Amino acid sequence: MQKKITLISILLLTIGQSTIAQDDWLSFPGNHKDSTTHKNLNFSGEQGKLTVHEDSRLKKLSDFVRQGEESITGVQIPGYRIVIFFDQDKSVVSQQKANFLSRYNEHKAYVDYMAPNYRVRVGNFRTQLEAEALKAEILSVFPTAVVVEDYIELPELPSENINETE
Repeated sequence: MQKKITLISILLLTIGQSTIAQDDWLSFPGNHKDSTTHKNLNFSGEQGKLTVHEDSRLKKLSDFVRQGEESITGVQIPGYRIVIFFDQDKSVVSQQKANFLSRYNEHKAYVDYMAPNYRVRVGNFRTQLEAEALKAEILSVFPTAVVVEDYIELPELPSENINETE
């Protein structure tokens, strides 16, 4: 019993001393009693220099992961697309995209990655009804097609010039 009390008191004294010693580094440098080491700080001196040593393989790895991904650029609005196919093998997904475009070249197709699968999404539909109409048309070829909400590209405006004077 005496050994336990002695051990606990030594432990409490050690913890108490270490917390007192840590108070100095937590306080602002100007509040130290011995602040002579901090008087020589010059905040208006030269700009510092930072050198980053980056492994050259990081850029190659990033490029490899992003290789072949298509980006959907430009202004996007809420709409609908049809997911016609998904698989873990990107080459199989690319074949299905080509298969779709050979049959329905008036629609755009996109390949993206949603772990763990690549997926083919097609169309830029403003309404779910438009997307469902194409889905009904392609179900015989792509039986797993499903309509999903997505951000779509703005519809193309007709290229005809309209005269306001008419």
